Amino acid sequence: MRQLLALALFVFIFSASPAFSGERDADHEALRGIMKTSSEALNNGDFDKLAPVLSSKNLTVVTVDNQKFKNLADFKAYWEKTFTGPTAVLKSVKVEPTADAASEFIGENVGLADGTSKETYTFRDGDVRDMTTRWTAVLEKEEGNWKISQIHFSANILDNPVLSAAQRAAGGNIFLPAGIGFALGALIIGLLGRKKTA
Repeated sequence: MRQLLALALFVFIFSASPAFSGERDADHEALRGIMKTSSEALNNGDFDKLAPVLSSKNLTVVTVDNQKFKNLADFKAYWEKTFTGPTAVLKSVKVEPTADAASEFIGENVGLADGTSKETYTFRDGDVRDMTTRWTAVLEKEEGNWKISQIHFSANILDNPVLSAAQRAAGGNIFLPAGIGFALGALIIGLLGRKKTA
C-alpha cells in the first residue's frame, strides 16, 4: 500500500510540474518564432523586423571579434558598415540557425538557448563561402513577450574559410577578423574586415 501511495504521489507531483505537463509549450513555440523572425530579418537586413524580438531594456550582443553592443542602433551601424561601408568586402549573408535542444527555463521569465548556425557569405568579388558558427542566448519575458536579452557568437579562428576569403579579397590587409553570426534562437550576423592602420 505504501508503495502504491508513493507512486501515486510521484506521478501527481511530476504531472503537475510545467516541465512535464506541457504548460511551457507556448513559451517554446514563442522562442522558435524568435529564431525564425531574427534569421529572416538579418538575411534581409530588415532591422525594423528585428527590433521587436530584442530587449529594449537589457540588450547585450557580443560578436566573435569581441565587440559588445548594448543597443540596436549601434548594432545596426555595425551591420551596415560590414556590408555597405567603404572597406566592406561582403555583399550579403544568409543564416540558418539550429538549436541544439529545446530552451532551458531557469525561471518563470528567463530561458537559455544555444546552437549552431550554417552561414553563407557572399563577397563583393563573387566568391561564396560557408561557415558554421556557434551561438548562446539568454531570453527574457518583458511585458508578456519573449525577447533576446543577451547573445554571444563564436567561430573557429583556426579553420575559418570566411576569414581566409576576406583576407584574400582585402589583399591580405585585414588586421583582425570580425566574423559575426546571429540566430534568434537565434539569433547570426556577418563578417567585418578591418584594415591595419598606419
